[in-house]
Amino acid sequence: MRRPAFLLATVLLLALGLSACGDADESAAPSDDAVPVALETVGQAAQPQVYRYTGTVQGARRVPLSTKLMGRVTQLPVDEGDRVRRGQLLLRLNSDNVTAQQRQVQARLREARAHLDNARTNFERFETLYQQESATKKEFEDVQTRYESAQAQVEALENQLAEIEDMLSYATLTAPVDGYVVEKRIEEGAMAAPGQPLLVVETLDAMKVAVQVPEQDINRFAMGDEVDVEIAALETTLPGRVDEVNPSGNPASRQFHVQVVLQQEGEAPVKSGMYAQVLLRKGEQTIITVPAEALVHRGQLTGLYTVGAEDRAVLRWVRTGQRFDGRIEVLAGLRVGERYVARTDGRLQEGQKVTAQTPTVRN
Repeated sequence: MRRPAFLLATVLLLALGLSACGDADESAAPSDDAVPVALETVGQAAQPQVYRYTGTVQGARRVPLSTKLMGRVTQLPVDEGDRVRRGQLLLRLNSDNVTAQQRQVQARLREARAHLDNARTNFERFETLYQQESATKKEFEDVQTRYESAQAQVEALENQLAEIEDMLSYATLTAPVDGYVVEKRIEEGAMAAPGQPLLVVETLDAMKVAVQVPEQDINRFAMGDEVDVEIAALETTLPGRVDEVNPSGNPASRQFHVQVVLQQEGEAPVKSGMYAQVLLRKGEQTIITVPAEALVHRGQLTGLYTVGAEDRAVLRWVRTGQRFDGRIEVLAGLRVGERYVARTDGRLQEGQKVTAQTPTVRN
């Protein structure tokens, strides 16, 4: 009966011994052997002030297509994603009733033109007779009135026919530009209503970014400004140019519309609808930067080793910002004039002595 108790005591003693060894290792003082490191002194540098705005990639031209006719879709030979050419048939509506009206007006117009020809002949004859004093003034005026009435009737029917033919032109929708069908909002056999968006065609050979800018920032933008456009999905940055700054903002959101044209060579894999960030550089700012290799990462924390008393390394947690050509902006945690470890070839510990290998001053 004593054997289990003896075994339990032995296990506890071994665990305590291992724990004591672990604590001794953790709390072991760093070696006094100085580690050669590259040191820099914190200074300030002038960098362009960068403003970031989110936007959406779109085709340079985006054309919604609708009709003036109420009719059933009889032909719809395209789908979303299809490439189309300018003038290509995209949709056809049933227009039998409008075609019947067109024929009726054409018949009435032919009759009215014949009546006009007869009225013109009578007018010219009575005009001659009246000049020869062979017809009374009243007879001449009656003929002239009939002639002018016939003219008005023909003009009215011609205008009516032009209106009907204009309506008939909406029985077929064709591609207004070379591009792609990016939205298809109706199917063959469905009833189309006047003004209802049916298809959207977009040009994708030239792209733009639509940006909504808050009112306090809109005056930073000017026509022709050169910007950088980051496309996160493609992990790429493309040059852009501001080609539209709307001076009238949305009164509800206090946002102003800015349009940036992407300047790309060839067919880049940029797609309409992609998320983009527009980087506008205006003015300069004085900031603190450190080499990216100087930073130490511990989970979600970021820090670097500064040089404290007796030239010992002190791990300092910092808050970082933007990247500039291999250097990282430090927003908080460092002061101008402090020394820090820019690079080390060996493993560095908190409290370990360091010696300057190539001391420099960062301006």
